[in-house]
Amino acid sequence: MVRAVIDIGSNSIKMRVARVEGGKVSVLRDETEVVRLGRGMSGTGLLSDESMRLSCETVARMVRKAEHYGAEIFIAGTMALRTAGNAGDFVRMVREATGLDVHVFTGEEEARYSWRGASDGFGLDGDSVMFDTGGGSTEFVAGHDGEMRRAVSVPIGAVNLSERFFCGHYTTFSKKVCDEAVSYVLDVLSGNGIETFRAGSSNVIAVGGGVVAMSGVKNACEEFIPSRLHGSVLTQKDVVRQIRLYSSLTLKERENIIGLPASRADVILGSACIVYAALKALGAPSCTVSINGLRHGLLLSDI
Repeated sequence: MVRAVIDIGSNSIKMRVARVEGGKVSVLRDETEVVRLGRGMSGTGLLSDESMRLSCETVARMVRKAEHYGAEIFIAGTMALRTAGNAGDFVRMVREATGLDVHVFTGEEEARYSWRGASDGFGLDGDSVMFDTGGGSTEFVAGHDGEMRRAVSVPIGAVNLSERFFCGHYTTFSKKVCDEAVSYVLDVLSGNGIETFRAGSSNVIAVGGGVVAMSGVKNACEEFIPSRLHGSVLTQKDVVRQIRLYSSLTLKERENIIGLPASRADVILGSACIVYAALKALGAPSCTVSINGLRHGLLLSDI
């Protein structure tokens, strides 16, 4: 069976087309477009007309590509569509443009499918924790021997954190501002009980476009190919170095960093602060990067 999952996030829209057989996923096409559906939502609580138009066009293009493979198509919506006051308008736009429904997941559902995708193929033994950083939220899952035990979705992501602390394309940012951003994330994580996930956890898996991009920067990838970064490791020291790097550069300068997709240059500092805060809250010195999250989990599931 050929299946396709389109994931509509606050920051990007992603599609994975794959042949699924006997619990094995063979990827045929994998792509990401940074569209920023959730841009400006932190101030208005609404999706802008322009972001909805661009996002709908992107989804429609991806649907056409998936149809070329004869795929069964599933469209998932996450944080932006969970919380926007006018999310229903966007869902109707997509239905009119493609004939397909958008299934908007709760935070717990998103975490469950992300866990299934991220843990596939890692052979996890004992206690494990996964965190999945997105544009509008970060999901945390605690599991044991590969089985999910509990999950929490925290309403903070790279887009809304960047809008709060890192506005300004032509400026650099002081250590004080970065420390304030990390402190803010730690407070939010504490308020959601994330410290309780740390007890006994030996495996920490990190998912999301931000952590994959950060691995690309660490490894100075001349060509950004996510599949080559699967299973790579980011330490707390790596993340601190990258926070210092990104904060010392303007947006235009960040766009020229080797290994960093230019489309993520405006939110990568926010991503790095969230990753650092997550590792601190979990008491983890490092994390293993997985390129398999929500989409992969959905491909493996009966949906």
